Amino acid sequence: MSTVATMRPAATVFREEQYFDWRVYALIAAFELVAGYCLVWVTRNWGPVGALLAHRWSFEFSLGLLVALALPLLMAVCLLQMTTEVTPTEIRVWFGWVPIYRRVVAITSIQRYHVVEYRPIADYGGWGIRTGRDGERVLNARGDRGVRLELADGSKLLIGSQRPEELAETIERARRPDVV
Repeated sequence: MSTVATMRPAATVFREEQYFDWRVYALIAAFELVAGYCLVWVTRNWGPVGALLAHRWSFEFSLGLLVALALPLLMAVCLLQMTTEVTPTEIRVWFGWVPIYRRVVAITSIQRYHVVEYRPIADYGGWGIRTGRDGERVLNARGDRGVRLELADGSKLLIGSQRPEELAETIERARRPDVV
């Protein structure tokens, strides 16, 4: 009789999903409308180019349709949601329902951490995946609060959160499993 060893993922002890501000989604919708209008306008008004594009399935029309309509939708699916999870061994942060960016930090690599308030636009140029002037990596979706991690390799990571105190407490419990 043989036994099969399975690796079960560590239990998640903290999970937070954040969505970008409604204005980001409104901007994408506006871009979609303008792009659609421009495609129709070009198709009808550009003489020989319009005649070329009038054939719906031409290469140029298909490419324009893909870029103008699918790219913003792809961006919304792949980037506009931030999820933070803490397990007893690591912190995982990723963007999107279909994550194209993921950052994993081992709990053992955290030297110090603290709850901070920051100015997203003035300090980092906005929200999303950012880098500060001093090289600090910032992962945020909304708001102006988070937890700054100082890592063993000397780098810093700021994780934006709507519940930064709870995130910091969870990190503390993971760093000191013997303390309840």
